[in-house]
Amino acid sequence: MSEETKDIQEENKKGNVLAGFVLYKDANIDWLRFKKFLKDDWNIVADDEVKDNALVFKVDDMLVACSLMPNPVPNKEAEGAAKYNILWKEGASEVAKHQAHVMLAVMNKIDPIDQAILFAKVACSLLKLDNSIGIYKDPTVYERDFYINFAESIKKGEYPMPILIYTGMYLAKTGLCAFTSGMRFFGYEEMEIVDSPKQPNDLLGFLLSISEYVLSEGVELKDGETIGFTEDQKLPITLSDGVSVPGKTLKIKY
Repeated sequence: MSEETKDIQEENKKGNVLAGFVLYKDANIDWLRFKKFLKDDWNIVADDEVKDNALVFKVDDMLVACSLMPNPVPNKEAEGAAKYNILWKEGASEVAKHQAHVMLAVMNKIDPIDQAILFAKVACSLLKLDNSIGIYKDPTVYERDFYINFAESIKKGEYPMPILIYTGMYLAKTGLCAFTSGMRFFGYEEMEIVDSPKQPNDLLGFLLSISEYVLSEGVELKDGETIGFTEDQKLPITLSDGVSVPGKTLKIKY
C-alpha cells in the first residue's frame, strides 16, 4: 500500500477527510474544462489558481483539494481494488491502463452526507474529462460512466447510494452473502445479510434500499428489532461480530 493511500485512509478513519483517486489514461488534465463542469453542473465556482498541478478551493465550510500525480497508483493497488467491483468484469484490465491519477479530498466535515454529496459532485466533474477511466475509492474502483450516471441523480434530489457506500457480495456454502462498507462514515453500523436464498440483484437492491432508508431518515437500526418494506414483512435484526466486515455489524435475515 502506498504512503499517500495510508495517509488518506488514516484520515478517513478519523472521519475528517473523504478521499479517492480519479484514474486517467495520461497526465493531461484540462483544469479549465473541469472548472466549467463544476460550474455548469453543480454551480460550484472554483476561481482559485492551479498551482503545481493542484487545485484547492472552498465550498461552504468544506475544503476541496485536487492534486495531479503524473504516475499510476503505486503497487498496482487500484488494479487489485477493481477486482472487488462485481459489476465491472473487465475493471482490473481497464484500470491497468491508467498512467496518472488525481487525488481528490474533501475535508472539514460538518455533516457527513453533505461531505459525501460534495465529493460525488467534484468526482463526477473530474470523471467527465475525456481521458478518465474511473475512480478508486476504497475498497473498490467505479467505472467512469457508472459513477457519473449515479452522481447525476443528485440533481433530482436523490441519494446516489451505489457510489455513496460499497456493497459487496459473495457465494457461501449455504447461500449468498452481502455486506456494506461505508455506513460507519455516516455514523451507522455496517450491515450484512448472511446465507440468503435470494437472487443477487434482489439481495443488492434490498441492501441498498435499507442503507438509503437509514441515511435519508436518520434511522438507527437496533439489535432485536425488525425491519420491512410492507406491513407483513418483519425481518429480524441482530448485532454481532461481523462475518465479512471487521467489528460489530447488523445482520438482517433476508
